[in-house]
Amino acid sequence: MQIIQSFLEIFRVINMQIFIVSVLFFFIGYAFAPTAYYKKIKWLTAYPLYIIKLMDQFFKKQHHPLKIFIILFSLNVTSLLLNLLSAWGVVLPLIFVLYMGINIGIVMYHSLEGRFYYLGLLNPVAILELPAAWLSITMAAQFSMTHFFRVTYLPVVEFCHYMKYYLFTVVPLLLIAGILETILIVVAVKKSSNTEN
Repeated sequence: MQIIQSFLEIFRVINMQIFIVSVLFFFIGYAFAPTAYYKKIKWLTAYPLYIIKLMDQFFKKQHHPLKIFIILFSLNVTSLLLNLLSAWGVVLPLIFVLYMGINIGIVMYHSLEGRFYYLGLLNPVAILELPAAWLSITMAAQFSMTHFFRVTYLPVVEFCHYMKYYLFTVVPLLLIAGILETILIVVAVKKSSNTEN
């Protein structure tokens, strides 16, 4: 099967040191997010707070689970595709993953009101979405390093192959995460409406 083959291929291609650096930069951003939130640094908080506002407005009404899934899945696929496309921006991959850590951190800090901030990342949806995000950033960083900086210890992989890995490894992870997140949201909304009644 193409998906299994791509999973096996990507683990041969991905450099674990670059993957770990991507994870590290994400957590630097994530650790800084509460500071940005409390100090109200506008250029860092404007986007995630806008997303929170949109989501709050969206979930004030009842929506069909399929609609919820399509919106969540489309947003995640687009976001991680932009991560991969940042490969053409030379140093953009590291900036993107740092900013992603800040964005997710602000959303989590606001939603959890500061409680269980780091434990909140152990939820089943994040366990699927975060590795998918780190993979997309790692692929972007590797492409950038081999094509712009001529780093020789990394395998030279054409961008179209990274796109294939994205479609057959990252997208399936986001698909499963989207289904799981939709189920959790539907259950939470039902519990909330039952409590109000």
